[in-house]
Amino acid sequence: MKKPDVRKDYSATVRAIVVEEPPAPWTEVEVDAQYTVTLLAFSWALLPVGFMVMMAIFDRYQTHRLPLAAGALVMLALAFTSGVGQRRSAWFEGRIQLATASLLSTGLVLVLVWWFALEAWWWVPYGLVFGSVATMFVALNHLSSCTTPTLRCAWPASSNVPAAAFHEWRIQNANWTNGTMGSKHLPDGTVLTLFGSLEGETTYLCIDRLCPPEVRPGWGELSVDFRLLGDPSNAAHAEE
Repeated sequence: MKKPDVRKDYSATVRAIVVEEPPAPWTEVEVDAQYTVTLLAFSWALLPVGFMVMMAIFDRYQTHRLPLAAGALVMLALAFTSGVGQRRSAWFEGRIQLATASLLSTGLVLVLVWWFALEAWWWVPYGLVFGSVATMFVALNHLSSCTTPTLRCAWPASSNVPAAAFHEWRIQNANWTNGTMGSKHLPDGTVLTLFGSLEGETTYLCIDRLCPPEVRPGWGELSVDFRLLGDPSNAAHAEE
């Protein structure tokens, strides 16, 4: 029998898709992320990268090497930001962090080569730009596959979130806020993020699971005591 195809850094055993309902009063909300603009921006960014390849091969238009690399880097950064900015959990993911470090280091090296007139070292930023394309592709491809629904429940903004309900989580802020409040990494690479969101006049407490649906963690694997989070008033009492 053919083994199931799973992504690298995930368990070799594919979990069964969880079909039971989340613990009340939590509900699942589909991830609202559109990567069409990101794909378009990334495609356009590959155009100057292609010209960079030609310049590296044919050794012509040497005075335009660094400006072309700078333009390509800016377009790559814009495409990357448009994709990563759609998911709160993205910045905690290892592939995203690697791609971010690659882009930042490329920009730093390019500035140094340009500022100190080291045109003879043009191949260094060129190589870093080519490497950034590879890391970006891997990161954005993984991010677009992570469509596991987000968990959420209505939560009064005046009620604190009990840190005791989140075992081995890194809680940054126990007060409800419209932003990231905590995070946790599972052994298989899944990134969990606790955050608050505001829709209209309703405030929500949300848990984002950054992973493909086929390897989504079960409720017990989240290390969250949903009993303490079932009623905000009870949660506040438990925190005291």
